[in-house]
Amino acid sequence: MKYLGYGAATILVSDAAASAVLHYAAILMQIGGGDVVDVPTTDDHGAFAHASVVLGPGIPVMATNAPDDVLEGEDRDFVDEITGRVAVVLAGAPARPQDG
Repeated sequence: MKYLGYGAATILVSDAAASAVLHYAAILMQIGGGDVVDVPTTDDHGAFAHASVVLGPGIPVMATNAPDDVLEGEDRDFVDEITGRVAVVLAGAPARPQDG
């Protein structure tokens, strides 16, 4: 589990979800784009919930380790969705010039 930090708030997410969000945020920052994602999380009572997060340049997002949680769910659909969004962004992004 990870705490995903966004502004002054943190949400508890799976390791896979945190990795997908950070990767997508980095890609969006590189191209100057933005997007809204509904991140699967849990509420204060441990029930499944979603948090809508805006990703884009100048919006810091971070992940820190959280205690292991037996409630860590399967976020495969979310991770697949974000991975698909990354692929779309990369397909439309201009090629980076070679160094040298």
